[in-house]
Amino acid sequence: MSGQDTRPGATMFAVFASMLSKVHDPVFADIDFSVDIARRQAHLKMEGYIEQRGEPIVNPITGAEHRIRIQPEGGFEFKEAEIGRGWTKATGPITYELNDSYGQFAELHLCQDGIIH
Repeated sequence: MSGQDTRPGATMFAVFASMLSKVHDPVFADIDFSVDIARRQAHLKMEGYIEQRGEPIVNPITGAEHRIRIQPEGGFEFKEAEIGRGWTKATGPITYELNDSYGQFAELHLCQDGIIH
């Protein structure tokens, strides 16, 4: 996940690695994960490390779901993403919490050269 095995700048992992001051050892644990990109619904749980959920953006007056897509031209992260809202609570060696924040739902098809088209 450090980007060392990819062409420079081909994926977002090199960007992530450039912001790290410490690299933790990998964790091997059970993962409870599901995602429905079109519905902007997701959850992820690794007991003792992280719990996340994602939902659609809703209109505060009507309660109707608001749908937004991003389709970057020439991007290196994804071809298309559905935008929603998300909650994250990390309790492992890196602790943080986000409540009703930005959420993004996308399929990632990457190799050492970037997005697979």
